[in-house]
Amino acid sequence: MVTVGDLDRILDPAYHADLDERPTADIRRMRAECEDAEEGVSYARRLLQGRLDILRAELLRRDDNGDVDASDLLRELPAILGTDQGHSSPAQARSTRLRVPASAAQYEGRLDDIANGDELAAIGGHDIDRLRVLVDELTAYEQELSGLRRQLFTRIDALRDELARRYKDGRADVSQLLADP
Repeated sequence: MVTVGDLDRILDPAYHADLDERPTADIRRMRAECEDAEEGVSYARRLLQGRLDILRAELLRRDDNGDVDASDLLRELPAILGTDQGHSSPAQARSTRLRVPASAAQYEGRLDDIANGDELAAIGGHDIDRLRVLVDELTAYEQELSGLRRQLFTRIDALRDELARRYKDGRADVSQLLADP
């Protein structure tokens, strides 16, 4: 599991300096570590986006009819959460894993501090101002997590590029993939 300290180390520019001088096994380990960190950030971001979608839908619903009865929101929940967020380009899409990464826990705590399940369950009891505060706080946290993801993808891409160069120029052998732990 990648911890906050690990993330700080991974995001330090020195982490991926001089990649061409490091052993191939180290590059593979670093890539796996970065992918694990990114998986945790992405999972937490998806949870956050679901909560944000619910809150935004509630704000929109109230703007449309001024009603605080959340039963309409509950009926619409599958559509709200099922909206395809898609990518502008297939090249920008990243694979999604179907498990809860252990590294996500460090982000979920802060997410719960902003808007936990109880907060969402009581959505009908919140006034517009409270809903807007929640949306603003979640939006700021989403931007922070998105920035982390971009930084991690930059490192993952650099590590993958280095491995590809090594396979291409013969410094790394694909058959070693089975031999390396």
